[in-house]
Amino acid sequence: YILQIMRRTFLRKSNKLRLAALDVGTHDLKWWAPEILAKYPQGFYELHKILMQEAATKFNMDVDIIKFEPRKHEFPNPKDFDGAIISGCASCANDDEIWLENFRNWIRQNYSSIKLSGFSFAPQIVAVALGGTVAKNPKGTELSVVQIQLSEPFRQKFNLHSTPSYSIHVHHNDAVLTLPPGAQTLGGSKITQHLGWFQNDSILVFSGHPEYSYDPWILESLMLIEERDNMVPAQLIQYGLRDLYQPTDYKWQTELQLRWFAGEFDLCGTPSS
Repeated sequence: YILQIMRRTFLRKSNKLRLAALDVGTHDLKWWAPEILAKYPQGFYELHKILMQEAATKFNMDVDIIKFEPRKHEFPNPKDFDGAIISGCASCANDDEIWLENFRNWIRQNYSSIKLSGFSFAPQIVAVALGGTVAKNPKGTELSVVQIQLSEPFRQKFNLHSTPSYSIHVHHNDAVLTLPPGAQTLGGSKITQHLGWFQNDSILVFSGHPEYSYDPWILESLMLIEERDNMVPAQLIQYGLRDLYQPTDYKWQTELQLRWFAGEFDLCGTPSS
């Protein structure tokens, strides 16, 4: 662990990061919303690369992002990367598909060796892998723009003393109901208790989708398909569409994530568990 801290200190000085993009969601777009792939041919990997590189430019950093597909049993060697970003996914984190079991095993074996982050599906799959519980959200589907009330442990860890909340797009039916041992909640809303969580300096996972905030048309396309196919009640879709194009704090979330990958918050303000 001390060697990891020393390496991250060097990275901060050299302003270089090498990240693995664990893309488990672009496959879903092929059958769910191919029009999104027409606009973004590399799917979520392309979008996350855009977001991270924009944030890196602001901080005069160089970020190299390499794609892996856990569905094809592709995983990074933690020794070669400074962190990993897990994309959203239409699958349930509890499903018994072989690729999901392999993914959960990889997380269990490597979470202490590589920084894990990601969105939507990420807090769910990592929670299940490490002993938390995930199920259908008791209060139902949550989508469009939400205001996340940040927890005190999260604000303490990331020095957010003047930031009580932030807004971001979300899109989920499932939710983390019980956090893994040693984890702390990021915060929540009236519908979802845990809209992300963190564990020491190893895990920082968000329910918020920065790629939907970057281009709300993506989420609009998905929502209209869900309405057409009766996957989500039409009334809820129409309610979500009202706020869909409201501005959010997605750049703030992405910049916080980048700074975390770079080690800025390592051993800083870690709450006791």
